[in-house]
Amino acid sequence: MGAMAHTTLSVWYIMSLTQKTLLGLFLLFTSIYSSVVIIDEINDLFNDGETIWKASFEIFFVFTSYTGLLYFTYIIYQQHVSQRILEKNLNTAEKSLENANIKLRNGKKEFFKVIQWQFSEWLLSPSEAEVALLLLKGLSIKEIADARATQEKTVRKQASAIYEKSGLAGRHELSAWFFEDLL
Repeated sequence: MGAMAHTTLSVWYIMSLTQKTLLGLFLLFTSIYSSVVIIDEINDLFNDGETIWKASFEIFFVFTSYTGLLYFTYIIYQQHVSQRILEKNLNTAEKSLENANIKLRNGKKEFFKVIQWQFSEWLLSPSEAEVALLLLKGLSIKEIADARATQEKTVRKQASAIYEKSGLAGRHELSAWFFEDLL
């Protein structure tokens, strides 16, 4: 069975009973009406002396109208199928995104714990740990001084103490220490 046929059948089961009933009744009544008109035209042809061209034209018109009706019903049904599939895909994507966000938040928390643990291993003071974290975030010395409401000179001294206690040469080695294995 083709993918489209499988999708169409699976969505048929998703449609509500009311939707199925209304669609079925609409097509049933339209079929009955079309059949009555065609039978009436055939009756007019044989009993009332209607010309074959006129009867053929009216039968063709009814048949074409009914075929068009079936086609448009099919298009509406396919749009319903597409909508259901899109809704299902959207729900799946939203759940995946939610799960990814949860994993990301948990990963960030764990990574922050690792950073804090390493700062404590290096025996950084709370102020030095804060400066080190801001350095890891990529802030400049001036931006860190502004954020902490201190002098740039103080931040430079704290950064020097961080590099000395960690045994690292500078900001780039500090960043590499934490981010190297993540990439």
